Amino acid sequence: MNREYTIRTDESGSYAAYNKNDITIEIPIAVHGHRIQDELDSALMTLALREFKYIQVRDDVYVNGTLVRQDYSINTENGAEILKELTAAFPNYIDYQNSELNIIGKYNGYREPYQNPSISWYDCSGNKVSDEVQNRFNTNYELSVLKGWYGLKFDLVTEEVLFKPVLLKYSGNTPDLPVAETFYAVTHKQDGSMSDWVDAYVYATPRRIREFCAEKGLAYPLGATTHLECDVVWCWGFVFHKDTLEYGAVKAYARYNQFTNN
Repeated sequence: MNREYTIRTDESGSYAAYNKNDITIEIPIAVHGHRIQDELDSALMTLALREFKYIQVRDDVYVNGTLVRQDYSINTENGAEILKELTAAFPNYIDYQNSELNIIGKYNGYREPYQNPSISWYDCSGNKVSDEVQNRFNTNYELSVLKGWYGLKFDLVTEEVLFKPVLLKYSGNTPDLPVAETFYAVTHKQDGSMSDWVDAYVYATPRRIREFCAEKGLAYPLGATTHLECDVVWCWGFVFHKDTLEYGAVKAYARYNQFTNN
């Protein structure tokens, strides 16, 4: 199913003009040609993200229509409670509060490679992974291949910590993914070994992901109305096996603005 648009032509060329909620998006046809639908989807996602505040947020993570995790900014009430538990279990492991943008959440082992109740902590300070963290996990990523955040996964049963660098590009093979801006994450144990399961994250609208999941026989992660109830579905995750390229969980991150002026 394609979005309907009109054609506008002037002395500079022809444009696909799409109107939604008093907003007009124009895509130059000579540049993008058959990719008009992809470019419209990308533009709509960019507009949605641009309107969002990032100071205090909650991410509801869905798989197969089920809420599997809730992540919070550490300066929210729920985030502070989880942070208190993390610091008690892993005191002084790292500076958990180096940025008010950091995200924290608690979850059960709902998919590979996670097995037990765990706490997920993301450094969203904008600083790339330090040498100290890389040395701790026996990795040596060039900073140029990393995005400006990374995650640590704290297993509350085994007390094992996993390192999840977020990559601009992935050097291995991937399964088919939606046509969208994409980045990746891999998971390392402390000996440096990498999990068989890779995360591919895409920025795309719910419509694009719903169509892709139907085409590939994958379970669409959101309920029917979740994308209307949240502030924005800001990201989608496609887990896949690095060798077989088998799809694992498909995830949706429904984000809510928790910011108050109090």
